[in-house]
Amino acid sequence: MTTLPARLSSLSEEIGRLADRLRPAPPERVAECLDALKRGGMVAPAGIAPADFLREYVLALSNVPACGLMAAIVKLKRGEYAAVRPGFMPVPAELAALARQEARGVREDMARARATAETLGALSRPPPSPESRARVRALVARFRAEARGEPAKATPSVGQGVGGPGAVPPEAPNAPEVSRAPRPAQRQDFCDGHRGDGG
Repeated sequence: MTTLPARLSSLSEEIGRLADRLRPAPPERVAECLDALKRGGMVAPAGIAPADFLREYVLALSNVPACGLMAAIVKLKRGEYAAVRPGFMPVPAELAALARQEARGVREDMARARATAETLGALSRPPPSPESRARVRALVARFRAEARGEPAKATPSVGQGVGGPGAVPPEAPNAPEVSRAPRPAQRQDFCDGHRGDGG
């Protein structure tokens, strides 16, 4: 039985392969495809100057997946498009539309693979802790209270007492008391000194 991590790894590899197929064809690949059509006897569009021939096709196919372009070239050489005359190359915009149509299946495979990976990824994540749920509920309650114009209750954070950050901490128990009783010996000496001066 395939485990969840193994399934996610397999999906990641599949998504990578599909992404490579959906990358646009570089200019040199476009030139190779056009040469393949010419070698098959297809005539280039008469309305495009020979100096602008490659540039116009590269521009039209700049964001078209390479897999779709290759599939369209094969079908053109086989004459499988009823709307395209077999002896003439499609104009740049037409070739780009054919290539996008051929790449639709790969795009759908990519969407399904990503959706499956997201679903499995959500299943593999641990559920939120009770503390996280409590924080979310407190935030929702505070937001609703502010929306109704009511004063929101402050939620104590970690390390904060019940009285809030400005609360005075209680005195520590068994604290030593400071004795404030008068010192009778010093008081008596002071009085004796004054009596001696007057006598």
